[in-house]
Amino acid sequence: MSVLSGSGCDKRRKLCSLGTGEVVHITHLKCKEGMMDQFERRVQCAAAGLYQLEAGISDVRVCHPHCGEVCFVLTFCDRDDMTRYREGPELDMMSQLQDVVVGGKPQYESTGCLMPHAHSLASLVDYLEKNVVGTSHTDHNVAEVAKEMGKWFPRASEYAKYIHWDENDPKKYTRNIVFQNKYMDVLFMCWPPHSASSIHDHDASSCWVVLVEGEVHEVQYAMPKMDRQFLENQMRNPTGAVGRCGKLKEIGVSVLSEKGCTLTYANNDVGLHRVENRTDKPAYTVHVYAPGLRKMRIFKCGGEVCLHTVAAVPHMSEDGKRTGLWQKNTDPDGVIDVCAWNEKQEGSHPHHCGCSKKGPDSGGESAEEKTVGEGKEGGEGEGEGEGKGDSATPVAAVTAAAAGGGSSSAVAAGATE
Repeated sequence: MSVLSGSGCDKRRKLCSLGTGEVVHITHLKCKEGMMDQFERRVQCAAAGLYQLEAGISDVRVCHPHCGEVCFVLTFCDRDDMTRYREGPELDMMSQLQDVVVGGKPQYESTGCLMPHAHSLASLVDYLEKNVVGTSHTDHNVAEVAKEMGKWFPRASEYAKYIHWDENDPKKYTRNIVFQNKYMDVLFMCWPPHSASSIHDHDASSCWVVLVEGEVHEVQYAMPKMDRQFLENQMRNPTGAVGRCGKLKEIGVSVLSEKGCTLTYANNDVGLHRVENRTDKPAYTVHVYAPGLRKMRIFKCGGEVCLHTVAAVPHMSEDGKRTGLWQKNTDPDGVIDVCAWNEKQEGSHPHHCGCSKKGPDSGGESAEEKTVGEGKEGGEGEGEGEGKGDSATPVAAVTAAAAGGGSSSAVAAGATE
């Protein structure tokens, strides 16, 4: 659901691209010595005429700093309207004033876009901290928060420290903490070319996504029906239930780019989504989860039920500094291929679960996988969500982070983008 649009300029957005497109024209005049009375009378007449202009003009201000000086500040709907004014009414006005002003022309002129009210990253986080509270997306003023997030003008000097990549897997997107409290997580996501998240929901959370740089696609799906086995399992085992769901139905695709829409929003009433970088260049986004994701359902395409489980995924960095907890086999979606793990531990005994191995490292004995794999009946786990949901029966699963609070560096949310 795209909620904000902006225009792009050149290779990077400019600050005024967040504004209305209005153009301000300023003219300053000063009277000739000994012609104060004539100057004042003619300026008064000119100002009266300007106040009557309506077409293409959104605001007229006349400033009288001193006797014998005047400053006209006119705001136009766009630059074309300003040009028409300068070629018409302004020429008429100056013809009446030129013999009473110094040099017969303005002392000063300037034209530029009307600067918008724009957030820095710090002021945006301050706003979010004060205004995003509650334990469910129903507690949020979604439109108001989206409006404020849309006012953020990303500057590389502010966000460069959050850019971190996985050297072991250049195709893996990374999750980096900007800010956390009990009501929300603000994460900076780095998307390598042609990377994608799994298809997932957001439990009770709101999810705002704002583009920082590059281009990403957000694909939304209607919430499918899930089988009774899954619904019963998630009540008994909220950290590792598995089951089946109906065919996924794509309901919309939003392109977030610097030249168009820059913000989107999702919650479970809206549906499921995935985020994809379909370009050959890196992309960056900021995601606000409120409250922070601790549980979610992962949906993937496959003819058989796959095993899914919990994985407490560490963040790549926190406040711009690497946590050191992001391992070679860390999956940013918060899930691992436990089927492959179990096959290796049991001498490649087939499980016939339909899991597709994620690569040569999918069966590796990382500490993260071993902790998850032990003590779980049936070996619950999750692989990458690779399909679009239009050719096979999807699979639903619940994943959740380890219980308890504490620093996200130590125990991260089982979340995805």
